[in-house]
Amino acid sequence: MKAVIFDRDGVILDSEWININSAIKAFKGVGIEIKKEEKEWIIGRHPEDYKELFFERYDFSYEKFREIQRETYYELLKSAPLFDKTVSLIKELHRRKIPFALTTSSGLKSTLQVLEKADLVHAFSVIVTNEDYDNKKPHPEPYEVTAKKLNLHPKDCVAIEDSSVGIESAKSAGMKCIAIANETTKNQDLSKADLIVDSAEEISIDLLETF
Repeated sequence: MKAVIFDRDGVILDSEWININSAIKAFKGVGIEIKKEEKEWIIGRHPEDYKELFFERYDFSYEKFREIQRETYYELLKSAPLFDKTVSLIKELHRRKIPFALTTSSGLKSTLQVLEKADLVHAFSVIVTNEDYDNKKPHPEPYEVTAKKLNLHPKDCVAIEDSSVGIESAKSAGMKCIAIANETTKNQDLSKADLIVDSAEEISIDLLETF
């Protein structure tokens, strides 16, 4: 292991519920009450990546949906709590001068807000957001771009993810992956990860160096 790469939502920030709740409110705004199983389509994905699934079932204005979803998302983001154990792990990596990066399906604007909240905005040497690639997770491109920016081969990187789409992205890029099973994603199939934990508290530097 030469570098650790962190996902954002569900790993650094307890925000998967924001993705779901902002989408539910936006769908209601365009006259749609989504079903329980449809909520699974939202977890770990950007609206651009799940809109076609909903278009197959519903007729709605995506522009209106995004207007409501985006406004709600940023309002809820203000109150989203951090995962303190992950923040502590990142700061320990920083102290030990172990390279680390962030790879998210979210945009740079909201990502900088999250990192400022965590006092980590200057800690990451590499931040990869959805403006940096064409194909979002579960495609491997986000992690391939991150490895390239780190000047490392993907096999030398360990990704820390929380969702099945994120795990697939990291593994398809050729990385090892540790999954944190949070309240929103613990019922997803996380079996492709090399290790599944309940909290970043279980991830030590010694553990990472075994990968």
